[in-house]
Amino acid sequence: MREEGQAPARSGIMGALGRLAERGFTPRNVRWLATITAITMFLVYALGTLVTTTASGHGCGNSWPLCHGQFIPSFAVHTAIEFTHRVATALVTPLILLLAAGVLWLWRSRLEFRVLAPVMVVALFAEAGLGAALVLARSSALLLAIHFGTSLVLFTSVLLIALMVNELGRSDALRDRPVPNGFRLLVFGLALYTYVVGYLGAYMRLRGVELACRQWPTCNQGSFFPTTSGAGIVFVHRVAAFLLLAGTLWLFLWARRLRRGRPDLYHGSLWALGLVITQALVGAIVVFSMVAEYSQMLHAGLVALLFGTLSYVCLHTLRRPVQQKAAQPRAALDASATSASASASSR
Repeated sequence: MREEGQAPARSGIMGALGRLAERGFTPRNVRWLATITAITMFLVYALGTLVTTTASGHGCGNSWPLCHGQFIPSFAVHTAIEFTHRVATALVTPLILLLAAGVLWLWRSRLEFRVLAPVMVVALFAEAGLGAALVLARSSALLLAIHFGTSLVLFTSVLLIALMVNELGRSDALRDRPVPNGFRLLVFGLALYTYVVGYLGAYMRLRGVELACRQWPTCNQGSFFPTTSGAGIVFVHRVAAFLLLAGTLWLFLWARRLRRGRPDLYHGSLWALGLVITQALVGAIVVFSMVAEYSQMLHAGLVALLFGTLSYVCLHTLRRPVQQKAAQPRAALDASATSASASASSR
């Protein structure tokens, strides 16, 4: 028995690939692959932040994908940082491609995977293209900003897939329970707003004005208000971050009232609130540490995790399409078919 819409078995190379996929792409294997890929992708994201904060983007000169025209370059700090980022990206690329193939092989009836898997792959190749452009061409603030946005989309799509495949058959069914329309609008608005605040932070970093306000939470001389254009950029970012904190607190308080019927939304909003509070504290550390590299990496990492968490809550405010509620992975369907055939032959 074949799944509806499944092509007939093929011989030759396609048949061999199909048999290999059936053996390798089991639900358990794909869940492990998704978890490993999400963790690796977060490390790649952190390394990318380190490249930007240490100005190591040209640590390999103007050659790509080689480094100074060599497969393994001579050691230098900026070269080592950029080269490590390239190696990590090369390692995560096959993981992402295998993950996309695995979820589409097992759960291609799920609309979420049919959307997230292509987005993940497109963002992966867009990241590679932008990375090459930043090396081969003269660096520009616009390209760096686009690079930041694409990396955020890539990490979030990997994270959502990892969370989804590990909750299928568990909390995934909670999505069918009702959610107030206002709550849904709030969380989608917060996710979009977080993306904008992240861009503001990236713009501030690219302008090199992080220390235009040398105090926290005040700006300079105990005043909250800026006196220079650089301090104005910092001030706008801080106000935007405060509004994000207030909006996330509102989301949490609302989700707490819904927690009996929707514990998934409650736990997701709790994580979001914890992340945004931690992010605010790390913002203070960025100032007090005089923009140390570790503080910037923490700050950028928390932005990615916050956006990913809010995106997860967004997903859980959407009902599953009717045809997906009873969807089973291909492996389960094949096992069911085999069992039915064995039962019929024994009669």
